[in-house]
Amino acid sequence: MAAASTMTGSVLGLGAIGYFLDQKFGWPQYGVLIGALLGVVIGMYELYKSIYIKNDDK
Repeated sequence: MAAASTMTGSVLGLGAIGYFLDQKFGWPQYGVLIGALLGVVIGMYELYKSIYIKNDDK
């Protein structure tokens, strides 16, 4: 559940930042595309960590 919320948050958050950069600099949707792709990469990394890297439980 945490990985899904991280994926959603990172894609939406970085996509929104890219949108605002597009508006500020007049780019044709490059910021949204780069932000969303970066969000997917971050989300996949968090999913990988939650599945394959053993967390230490105290």
